[in-house]
Amino acid sequence: MSAEIAMHKRGYILPVEDHSTHAKRILLVDDDVDILGVAAEMLETLGYDVIAARTGLEALALLRDNSSISILFTDIQMPGMGGEELAGIAAASRPDLRVIFASGSARPSTDAAFLQKPYRAADLARVLPPPLL
Repeated sequence: MSAEIAMHKRGYILPVEDHSTHAKRILLVDDDVDILGVAAEMLETLGYDVIAARTGLEALALLRDNSSISILFTDIQMPGMGGEELAGIAAASRPDLRVIFASGSARPSTDAAFLQKPYRAADLARVLPPPLL
């Protein structure tokens, strides 16, 4: 794995160490901890550096504190702030941020990249840019 992740006691996942790599850094957001774990493992296997959050508010804080995040990969339907609202707020301050949505039932209202759950590593590789800069 390019970056180990651990469950923070407040309920979201943060990198244990900040590895200096040239891999693209992805912010992965999903309220389901099992999906977060599986998706993070798939992304890391593909060569990406992953930071994960379980809510939109946590994701916004991570985006604010990590200017190296270049991709937001978020579930559409989450309690509180959903993925589309998160992406709208994030894009206002980070217009260069690439957004990819995922959902088991909803589709995004924009033409952003979208993956239907459940997805496989091959599906991720198809919608993501190459992991190295």
